[in-house]
Amino acid sequence: MLTKDDRILILSPHLDDAVLSCGGLMDSAVRDGITVVAATIFTADTDIGGEPSPLVRELHEWWGLGANPYEVRRGEDIASISYLGADHIHGGLSDSIYRRGPDGTSLYATRHAVFSPPVADDPAWDEVRALLGQWLAGIKPTIVLCPMAVGRHLDHVVTTETFRGIHDASDAEVYLYEDIPYSAGFFPPNYPDNVPAALERTKWTIDGPVDIAVDFERKFAAILKYESQIAEIFPGLDAREELRKYMGDGSGYRERYWRIRR
Repeated sequence: MLTKDDRILILSPHLDDAVLSCGGLMDSAVRDGITVVAATIFTADTDIGGEPSPLVRELHEWWGLGANPYEVRRGEDIASISYLGADHIHGGLSDSIYRRGPDGTSLYATRHAVFSPPVADDPAWDEVRALLGQWLAGIKPTIVLCPMAVGRHLDHVVTTETFRGIHDASDAEVYLYEDIPYSAGFFPPNYPDNVPAALERTKWTIDGPVDIAVDFERKFAAILKYESQIAEIFPGLDAREELRKYMGDGSGYRERYWRIRR
């Protein structure tokens, strides 16, 4: 049961994950006077540092946001989170599609690589550990919402595995959220995943699910503020109907969270 003394920290790998997966809880908690911070990790300005990979070229062309798309995407994120009344933090680390190894070559040059296990010498492991430590110490959350890594996107894996390694340093309750759109089964088309499979993979010890009733229309209005990402997230689909099907239970709409055993 949430109280006004709670401080909720949502760990969001990318600029849209927090609202897509937890926007309903953000909205209801803020309305109840609870502090909610959506902290997004991989938000840095574009730094290709050489010839862009095929994936970078593909995504930049798809987004159509110019040479520095993350400037626009950060603005979309601020607009969406502000609409729900929550606070935001941008971590300033580089997205997987831009990260390079010691020899300067792209670590993740294809979609297949992005949905494969992260490499051991990825600089994000140490960078994310330091960043999460700073956030835990500065915000002192009573509740942390962390991605389950449904979908196997390597940035989600790095986030949840890094936090799993340091979460005992905090007294916060921890819940895993179901990473939308991956958990809804329609994205990405070539790398399907689902919640039962993610529950089998996870190294977290899970007590069970908790359903939160949400205002669907408020959440969907916040999602639409990520204008540059809608066509990619919902390829050829009716975004509203896909989310309604996933979040509806016959009597209303909900988000599901998975409680972590201390």
